[in-house]
Amino acid sequence: MFCPRCGAEMKPEQRYCMKCGALNYEHPDNQKMKNYITPEEFEQANKDYNDASKHEVDTVEFAGRTYETKTKKKKGYIDARSAILLLLLITIILGLLAYFWLNYSISFILAICVIYFLLSFYVIVSSLIYMKGGYSGFVPIVPFYSQYAYYDIAVGNGWKFLFLFIPIFGFFYGMYANYRLGKVFNKNGWLTLFFPIIMLPIIALSDKAVYQGKGKQYTKFVASEKRRNVQLPAFVYSIIFFLIFVGLSYTPLASLGKQYFYIFDVKLLVNQVNQNIIDGFYLCEDSSADKNGCYVKFSNASDLTDYPFIPIRSSLNGKKLQGYIKAVRKKEDYTYYVSITDGENGFQNKNVNNLTIQSLDKVNKIKLSKDAPLYKKSF
Repeated sequence: MFCPRCGAEMKPEQRYCMKCGALNYEHPDNQKMKNYITPEEFEQANKDYNDASKHEVDTVEFAGRTYETKTKKKKGYIDARSAILLLLLITIILGLLAYFWLNYSISFILAICVIYFLLSFYVIVSSLIYMKGGYSGFVPIVPFYSQYAYYDIAVGNGWKFLFLFIPIFGFFYGMYANYRLGKVFNKNGWLTLFFPIIMLPIIALSDKAVYQGKGKQYTKFVASEKRRNVQLPAFVYSIIFFLIFVGLSYTPLASLGKQYFYIFDVKLLVNQVNQNIIDGFYLCEDSSADKNGCYVKFSNASDLTDYPFIPIRSSLNGKKLQGYIKAVRKKEDYTYYVSITDGENGFQNKNVNNLTIQSLDKVNKIKLSKDAPLYKKSF
């Protein structure tokens, strides 16, 4: 048998649950315990636990009887998690688009997705806070009215946003409003003031951060017994940023980003090779070649990493990187020179420390002498 209160497994001969202490009223020695409460008290208990404003539970075990509650979320409840899940889904779609259509490298795609997610996230967080305060999720993008709504939520009077236009005093009053924002949501006001990047998401996403202020709009919102549509603003904001990021892929800014991440990926590759040489995973077949250089040759850069299943490809055209890396030993350190191409662009015998966008050349093929000493794996 199982405990009717917590669901833990019980033996029939047990008088009470070892986990939560609930009495086993089927046990002979506990039968008389039912006589210590009247039917009227049972009904009163049922009434108390059906009051959803006091308890948020599904069932209540009392004196051997099970009472089901009709729990409802409080008026003004905002389902913040669904908005973030929607944003996460659109972020994944953006990443897939960048990989299969724009042919960006993995590192460039990750950078785009992180920036996109963070920008959209904080706009949606702002929207959720306004909705918790009784306003529409689109209010944050409305000039002036957004400030009115913010001060209505934070200090209970929207027109006080006009204090912002008073020199010096307006600055300090704005800080006070930020402090009050934390307090009206039962959070630490000082943390909200000085660490908004942390506290605002907590206020927006936590079910425990329930609005306790004197906002006039919130009073009307609760009285109407309505719920804000969280998904629609989140979807609109996410799509707006999505279109902006896709549009940026056709601008010179995207071209600059692709060149930067080409260099970024090459340097990551060299760092991986350097670590493998130091750890002894690569051994030069000619020990006298250290001063003149020993070469790591590859037809696919992904083969040089610890995760060959993750493709390392060019941000410029999406093709694999191939070529060689020359390591020249100087005392205990190595200097690295790269000759690498994606079939169209690359570097020819360039010091990895001097790689710049300006040094990126048109290189369609890399040749290495058959007599060049090569590094080989030590296992």
